[in-house]
Amino acid sequence: MVGTIAPEGEALTTGSATRTGPGDGTGTGAGEAPQVDRVAVLLHDLRTPLAAMRTAAEMIGADPTTQRQASALRTLEMAIDALLSMTTQGLAGEAPEGEDACDAAADILSVCELFSAEARVRGLAERRDVAAALSSYRVADPLALRRILSVLYDNALKYTAEGGLVLTARVAGEDGARELELSLADTGIGIPDEERPLLFRARRRGELARDTATGSGLGLWSASRLAVAQGGRLELAESSPTGSRFSLRLPLRPFEGGAVRGAGGTMRSWREAPNIRCLVRRRLLVVDDNEANRRMMEAMLGAFGCDTLLASGGREALDLLAREQVDAVLLDINMPGMDGIETLAEIRAREGAGRLPVLGITAATLSAREREGLSGFDLLLEKPVLPAALFSALDRAIAGRAG
Repeated sequence: MVGTIAPEGEALTTGSATRTGPGDGTGTGAGEAPQVDRVAVLLHDLRTPLAAMRTAAEMIGADPTTQRQASALRTLEMAIDALLSMTTQGLAGEAPEGEDACDAAADILSVCELFSAEARVRGLAERRDVAAALSSYRVADPLALRRILSVLYDNALKYTAEGGLVLTARVAGEDGARELELSLADTGIGIPDEERPLLFRARRRGELARDTATGSGLGLWSASRLAVAQGGRLELAESSPTGSRFSLRLPLRPFEGGAVRGAGGTMRSWREAPNIRCLVRRRLLVVDDNEANRRMMEAMLGAFGCDTLLASGGREALDLLAREQVDAVLLDINMPGMDGIETLAEIRAREGAGRLPVLGITAATLSAREREGLSGFDLLLEKPVLPAALFSALDRAIAGRAG
């Protein structure tokens, strides 16, 4: 993500670092590295429970559900995906590229879906007009777009008691300088003229806003700065006692495609895929220091028809392997004490003629160079490990051993 230097006295956190403005002497100050380290550790640790939540949601959805339950589950999955995307980008410090990128229309619609459930519960009408042409473009930082739009939706819902919201998005500008032109209008309380100067200032809220709903006063401030960091702008286009309309403009770049996606730009889930079949009678060892992760993996493998052995660490895993025969090992790389790399080395040292498939699992996002350093694993999986990815990896690893 692009970093932003805030005005003096105001800090803005983007990506994995925090910077402040003139006069603070920061940039490489003595206190900055420990703060960045703490943020990185927090982001990394958040991925474990988020991954478990994402997998649990998919498994619940694999059973019969009502239309309302399915819709709620999809909203939950999208919310978790948004948080996982934030942690991934926060650790990487850059916007997603390659196969994980998606077009601007998909980014916008994913945020709309997140807030649609709340709008329906509150009896608010919602209309969207997202131009099809936006599917041919993407923004430089999709996470920034989603964060900005989430702030706008959250505020619109917070201050709108009746009526509804209208979102429009289209491609504007000339060839070579295309822009996303987006607006979100509501029928809320409006913003009095005297309170508008406070709108995009940090921790400053007008009296009408304070009397209507709680808030930190940071949402629009951070959203406006994210827009500027992307070479765009966020503005209050119009407001009256019967509602407000915000407008956002961001530069666009051509989109040449990415991962295979379903309707609405969402990734296809395992329950939509036709190739899930049982790995009946396969016996697998799951090694993870986190009990929730072990139980979640056990549940998924059980759904595939597998028998599962569980170990909470490397030593326990080696003891089990000395007594039990298994078809493959699912091994967490980052464990206290004897970590996954040490455990793998010991497994390989003890092997006879047959090579046991060992799949490495990590909560970290790995670069190509880091993956090279883990070449002893047959395959690598990043959390959250979704059922389709797990099945595919096991199928490849075990079939490769048989061949």
